[in-house]
Formats: sequence, C-alpha cells, structure tokens
Amino acid sequence: MATVDEDTFCKAFLQLLSNQPLHYPDDYAVDPKLLGARPGLVLLPHMRFPKSKKPKSESTSTPAASLTIKSLRPPHFSISVDAAYNDIILSIKTKVVEETRLPISALKFLAKGKVLPDTRTVGEIVDDHGKATIMVMVAAGATPAPATVAEETKTEEMEIDDDVADDGITDAVWSMIETAVFGNLGESKGQKVMDRIKRGYELTK
Repeated sequence: MATVDEDTFCKAFLQLLSNQPLHYPDDYAVDPKLLGARPGLVLLPHMRFPKSKKPKSESTSTPAASLTIKSLRPPHFSISVDAAYNDIILSIKTKVVEETRLPISALKFLAKGKVLPDTRTVGEIVDDHGKATIMVMVAAGATPAPATVAEETKTEEMEIDDDVADDGITDAVWSMIETAVFGNLGESKGQKVMDRIKRGYELTK
C-alpha cells in the first residue's frame, strides 16, 4: 500500500474543502476582530430580527337569534323575542312573563313537540338562519297578574289624551281665539289670520 506524506495529504484535503459550498446560518456575523482595521470599512452592529407575532383574532359578537313565541291555548298571545345563542330558556320565559304577566310556573315551552328544559340554550333550538318557533302550554286556570298602579296610571293618561284629540277645539275656544285676534289686528287682517289658523288646524287633525 502506497503511503502519502503529510504535506501532500494536507494539500489534497484543503483542495477538497475548497470545492465544497459554504453554508452560513441566518444569524451569521463575522467577528470584527478577524477583519482588522481597514480604511473605509464601517462595521454595523449585529441586528436580531424579532419573531413575527400572529395577529390576534378579532373577537366576534354573539350572534342573535329571532324567536317567535305562541300560546297553544288561552290566553292567546304571539311574541317576537331577540335573544343571544347562549341565552337559556329560563331567561326567555322571564321576557314572556314581562309581556303577559302570567306566572312563570304556569309556562311550559315546547319546540318540535318536545318540552324544553329551562337550562337549554337558544343556540340548541334555532335553525341555520337563527330562527325558531316556541309553542307555550299555559297551565289551566292561570291568569295574568293584575296591572300595577304605574301601568293603570299610564293607561288612564293615554285614554285622556285620546279624548282630547277626539273632541278637538270647541266653538267656545274658537270664539275666544277670534276675539283675541280681531282685537289686536282688526276685522280685515284678523279674518285672514283666523282662516290660516283654521286651515292649519284641519291639516293637523
């Protein structure tokens, strides 16, 4: 077996290394001490690029569902309610109680022929369009609670307003208005003003 002296081996090994491509890591930087002082050479500090952060996903609002609630037997009612998907049936019953004043214990909710437990969520019963119809079985003998004093007062005020609107301005009131207008403007101008007032009043009735 032929032997190779050390000098020849080193030259052959270095020649082999020079033919191999060089691969540098992404954060490779030459040590400034190895470069030495060179005229016109400006060494920049080694920069580390921050890792890219994933954008935070935008929070989506809770989708709203549209519910139609109908009673199967008297007292008859039909109520439309907007609710969140995570609302439970008990909260929907509370809204029905506010509208009908029926006791909550007398209400039994059904969807597709099955009784809905109070802990069931709205999202479990709506269709792909976010809608659902809930039928209500009202217990026999259940009656709405009496109206509160505030509700009765509000109803009376509405009735009084309706009476005033129906009666309109009486002849006695028109006579008082004419007296005031004629007394300040005279008969000729006063009559023109009164005609305008009456026409405007008729348009607003």
